[in-house]
Amino acid sequence: MHRVTVMSVDLARRHALTINVDITFPAVPCAVLSIDVLDISGTAENDASFANHMHVHKMRLDKAGNQIGKAEYHTPQSQQIMDTGSEQLVSVNIQEAMQHLVDMEDEADHSEGCHVYGTMEVKRVAGRLHLSVHQNMVFQMLPQLLGTHHIPKVLNMSHVVKHLGFGPHYPGQLNPLDGYVRMVGKEPYSYKYFLKVVPTEFYNRLGRVTETHQYSVTEYAQPLQRGYAPAVDVHYDLSPIVMTINERPPSLLHFIVRLCAVVGGAFAITRLTDRWVDWLVRLVHKGAARAP
Repeated sequence: MHRVTVMSVDLARRHALTINVDITFPAVPCAVLSIDVLDISGTAENDASFANHMHVHKMRLDKAGNQIGKAEYHTPQSQQIMDTGSEQLVSVNIQEAMQHLVDMEDEADHSEGCHVYGTMEVKRVAGRLHLSVHQNMVFQMLPQLLGTHHIPKVLNMSHVVKHLGFGPHYPGQLNPLDGYVRMVGKEPYSYKYFLKVVPTEFYNRLGRVTETHQYSVTEYAQPLQRGYAPAVDVHYDLSPIVMTINERPPSLLHFIVRLCAVVGGAFAITRLTDRWVDWLVRLVHKGAARAP
């Protein structure tokens, strides 16, 4: 199948950007793992704040990496962000926050991991997917609420990226981060991935179009600085260029040229084989004639 690729300036008004994620954190419990989406337009959503555009599932894993049960872990919704127009206020549900803290302690004590997968709808502006550990700011502001509890200290952000993409998949598409593995040794690290996302229109041989995105990636890893939480940051920015890919069957002329090449090659091989066989037969006959 022949493909023709054309690049042009993207002038279309496109729909929201869909981020598809499937990542495993072997050493970060689901209750501890924080998922945030931030962008330059002011969007700030996380998995504990009633995020309407975040459809992400968390599955608990044991030490061996096996899934614990069939039910997913639901992060207690302890925060609610209210936009007043001039500022954003955060309302905290103490009961939900305490339940979240108990879950964090229990899962951390059993050295659990977490498998995260799902989709997120984000605005078509530069932004960041921030995967880190819950800071539980309410307990830092009101430490007396902790009582006998404690906030688990998780530093190992080892991760396996099974899939990270933007939009639907088309045949032959490659996502550079798919299959990516990063394991932390004795020294904790934070990871940053910088993605340049390119809008892509794929037309199959029937003329049906798939609107999706491709991306390139640059990775930086740095030792964790004192006072900072470990994190995996995926920074993304959209390219002003759109790539159009047309999948076309080969033309009749192309087919005839390839057919002639195959027939000509077969004919040449046949002639060459015939000459070698003829030479071998003559050689055998000469040898037989010389024998007494």
